[in-house]
Amino acid sequence: MKLSYSIAGKLWWITEFLDYNMYKGIHDAIIKERAKINLHTTKGLWSEGLIENLKPPMRVGVNNYKPFDHLKTLVRHNAYFQMNNVDMSTTIHYMKKDAGINWHDDGKWKYGATYYINHRWLKNWGGEFMFTDANGHGFLPVVGNSLVIVKAPIPHKVNPVLSPLMPRISVQLFMK
Repeated sequence: MKLSYSIAGKLWWITEFLDYNMYKGIHDAIIKERAKINLHTTKGLWSEGLIENLKPPMRVGVNNYKPFDHLKTLVRHNAYFQMNNVDMSTTIHYMKKDAGINWHDDGKWKYGATYYINHRWLKNWGGEFMFTDANGHGFLPVVGNSLVIVKAPIPHKVNPVLSPLMPRISVQLFMK
């Protein structure tokens, strides 16, 4: 686990988040079995502004899956700050070509986190996490086994995926 980037008290990017075997287990379960996962469109679930002019991401909520419970425990008790006594929801996001998420701030949540599943992701495949605050703007690339944690209300978005070959796959955690 290595802190690769942070904005004091607002955003953390932690690479090499899980040990290799845990990451590989989650990766293989999602990537290799993705055709069996019961994904649903976000259209009609999310506000139209989040996906306006974009292909809606696909998603599925996940409960009672032991590797995700372990992931949630590690997020709660990460080395950089503690999030005790928070309720967490967990979903898999699956973004095919032209899918993205417009600017938003996760306002009703205290924290939002993205755990990247893709082992390989070329920089010209899009899907980057962009953010802005009073001090400037930035982006974080898609890096497998990394975790981005955002303390609301920092504005952020996901650039459209450009790859026709590989979807951008992540585990989303939202905390109250």
